[in-house]
Amino acid sequence: MVRNISKAMLVFAVLFSAASVSAKSYVFGSLGTQFDLGQLGGTITKDGLDASSYYDVQSSTGTTGVAPRRAIIPENRLITLQHTTNGLISAKTGGAMTGGVISFGYEKDFGKAFFWRVSGNYTRKIMGGDTTAKFAGYEYYNIHWDYNAVQIPVNVGIKLSVSEDASIYIGAGIHYFKGGWSLAGSNHAEDVHQYLAATLGPTNTITNLVADGTSPQANWENTRFSVAGFAPNWLIGAQARLTDKGHFFMEAETLYSFQYGVGHTRSLGGIISLAPTPAYPIVLGGTQYRFGYKVEL
Repeated sequence: MVRNISKAMLVFAVLFSAASVSAKSYVFGSLGTQFDLGQLGGTITKDGLDASSYYDVQSSTGTTGVAPRRAIIPENRLITLQHTTNGLISAKTGGAMTGGVISFGYEKDFGKAFFWRVSGNYTRKIMGGDTTAKFAGYEYYNIHWDYNAVQIPVNVGIKLSVSEDASIYIGAGIHYFKGGWSLAGSNHAEDVHQYLAATLGPTNTITNLVADGTSPQANWENTRFSVAGFAPNWLIGAQARLTDKGHFFMEAETLYSFQYGVGHTRSLGGIISLAPTPAYPIVLGGTQYRFGYKVEL
């Protein structure tokens, strides 16, 4: 019995050693992009962010009440103001944030159709997330979002050859993530509201459209939310041989990085409109689309 087990272990060791010797390994690098960083596109473009303070409102029937102020004014609201005032209020919008991704890693085949890999991905905002508005040349609203993240995924998957020099692959695993996003700028919409209330009247339509700015004003606010943790991920891609040991590849990797983050507001308007230490769901995950080059070792 012991002799049979020893023989079996010896055969397994020989086969494993042979497989390890014949298995290919690679180093690779890639560039790519990730859209709607932080999943904040809706907040930036159409939803905004309500403050925790309120202002008085009155309906057309004379009924009075209150409505929440806006810590973040959505871009579609500013574009509406631009057209409603015939350009007296102007807006410059950047839309959702888009990031650039750079990645490096190591990959090794094992068995007949399997592989494992480890990589490091760094994502940084390259466009979007910048919003400004002016009233008669006076900049009363400017908000700048920023984002960066580091993710280190480990994947195990299947690689299937479609020809002698091309293959497709799919894998899944877990990754470590660290990063976050920041919100900086000023909201002086209440300045415009007070001026219009004095010149056009407090019940004028245009006056009412700018009545929900932060009060007190948010001056040079700069709040950052940072998180770290572990989450699952998966990827799919294809590669084709370019040289004897070089392969071009394209892939998409989806990472489910998520955690609640706590920020620290700095301006009086930010503290009253949000909180001294507001909490927010921080999504570092998303799908990264990359292309790159693998070198067989």
